[in-house]
Amino acid sequence: MKNGKDLAQAIACAGVGYALGNINPAYLISTYHGYDVRRMGSGNAGGTNIMMLEGKLAGISVMAFDIGKATLSVKLCQKAFPGFKSSGETAGAACILGHMFPAAMGFRGGKGLACLGGTIIAFGFKDFAVSLGVAVSVLLTTRYLCFVPICTSAFYSLYHGIKSGNWQGAKILGSVVPPIIIKHLGNIKRIFEGKEFRVDYLWDAVGELERTGLKDAAEETLSKIRSLKEAPNMSDPSEWDTPDLPDKTEDEKDDDKDDDKNH
Repeated sequence: MKNGKDLAQAIACAGVGYALGNINPAYLISTYHGYDVRRMGSGNAGGTNIMMLEGKLAGISVMAFDIGKATLSVKLCQKAFPGFKSSGETAGAACILGHMFPAAMGFRGGKGLACLGGTIIAFGFKDFAVSLGVAVSVLLTTRYLCFVPICTSAFYSLYHGIKSGNWQGAKILGSVVPPIIIKHLGNIKRIFEGKEFRVDYLWDAVGELERTGLKDAAEETLSKIRSLKEAPNMSDPSEWDTPDLPDKTEDEKDDDKDDDKNH
């Protein structure tokens, strides 16, 4: 940072990015249906887990939202702070961190892949196309999605510095690599245990559930979610399951009349 003005703008960009990163559609969808996405399925508050729990449409919608909020963060701050050359990089990195460690969710958020993609898109579709090529290569080689954000984030921070010459911005983008690795340590552990889903899950869910030995657990989880969705809304008196009371006898009606007279 050259001066106090740059520092103030950096803080503002980080604040915007982090705030938008805290908006987590996967968590909002799950709480609307009566459960916490972080306690179901893979435990990740992101699109892939929601796709497993709520279906492909919900998963794609969550991914699109997470991509969009990161792109918006970058573009908004580039427009608002044109004098700060690393405004976009700061906002994008902060959005990724806000998604992974949201204060609004007790610092337990998603894993940042969609937000990383949205940040890259904001710097140009050529950047995204090159990064997508890297991501696809990693995915085809390993067949595990968890390696994609780790490798792509490391690659893009270097690529961005070479292409733009803004090494300050490249370092800011590179700052998200260690947190992304930390967020995926659980996935890597499950790979060694044989319990991590491969990308094959998208077209062969049953096969992957059987391979990992998680079929029974998955069915139990989905059953719990269905029961939560079908449960009555106890905040709405019209949905209370109250038994029908029998009609009063003539003696009870006479007693009520006597009580009214006494009062």
